[in-house]
Amino acid sequence: MSRVGFEKQDRVLRLLREVTLFQAVPYGLTSGQVAERMEINQRTAQRDIAALESELRVPFIKHGARWQIVPDYWLPPVNLNVQEMVSLLLAARLMLRFADRANPFAVAAFEKLSAALPKAMRPALMEIGNEMAEKAIDPTYTMVLAGLTTAWAERRQVVITYTMKDTFERRLWPLFLEPSATGHTCYLMAWDPKPREVRIYKVERISAVTVLDERFSPPLGFSVRDHLAGAWGIWSSAEPVEVELLFKRDAVRRAKETIWHASQRTETLPDGRLRVTLGVGSILEIRHWVLGWGGDCEVVRPVELRRDIQAEIRAMSRTYDMDGARESARLALTKIPKPVEMIQDRRARREKTPVRERVSS
Repeated sequence: MSRVGFEKQDRVLRLLREVTLFQAVPYGLTSGQVAERMEINQRTAQRDIAALESELRVPFIKHGARWQIVPDYWLPPVNLNVQEMVSLLLAARLMLRFADRANPFAVAAFEKLSAALPKAMRPALMEIGNEMAEKAIDPTYTMVLAGLTTAWAERRQVVITYTMKDTFERRLWPLFLEPSATGHTCYLMAWDPKPREVRIYKVERISAVTVLDERFSPPLGFSVRDHLAGAWGIWSSAEPVEVELLFKRDAVRRAKETIWHASQRTETLPDGRLRVTLGVGSILEIRHWVLGWGGDCEVVRPVELRRDIQAEIRAMSRTYDMDGARESARLALTKIPKPVEMIQDRRARREKTPVRERVSS
């Protein structure tokens, strides 16, 4: 990582520590006190407070020289029992397993939750927080996530800068953030007022977020559950594709252990194989999952998915030079003398050898 990258990373961590500092001192701090406690100069402390307001959308009020975060910024305490806390611990474990970068907000949340856990459970959540903090920090991603969550919570419109083949801007209404284990990523579900429909945007492709003052009301009848109904991952469709799969007998137990999709139907066939039928919004998302089963899973329909799998298998064969390896093995076998040929060759050499040499040998 370049020096500039390290400086950005350190700045993000410092800003988040300053938020925690203001939380610990609810009556507020001067920029000089922030500088003293963070071991930075006062000018940097003043810039940090301005950045907290503009970039992380932290609302401040000022009393003379003292800065204070408005009390409504902090959510009220939540009373949880042990079983409920363990549920959050399991959710944190899943988040850690599929996160490919640090999430400072999650780290701070884990630290606060661990303080409320029974002593025996506390190290487990602290360990998750430590592992999350050790992952690579992406300052742009952190700022984007902060802007989107703030806009979602306050129902404010945003302008995002998004990059696919080209880079463009979109004015959107943030409705939901959906994580995806498949690509270790997160998606923004937002209403786009121009086409007047819900669109999906990959958060990692957003390079900037401007939170606007204009607020919005969610589209009438919008439901995350309804919108994602039929989706294998994130892509849904008004007309789901019917997928039929056959699992070999050796894989049936593993296939039946999990409910892979809400629409799935299973049938054990007379020969011991398992037929699984489900309706998904996009065959593109289920394709890699099917390939992960290798030869234990066969696509019966749709034809398009079966052809895609066949094409991928042929491409893998070329990648690993399977055809070339078989040909080399065949040629090698043709060069190995057969037993009858070996006996005939030995007899011919013996007949060419003079009698005297044969006796002496």
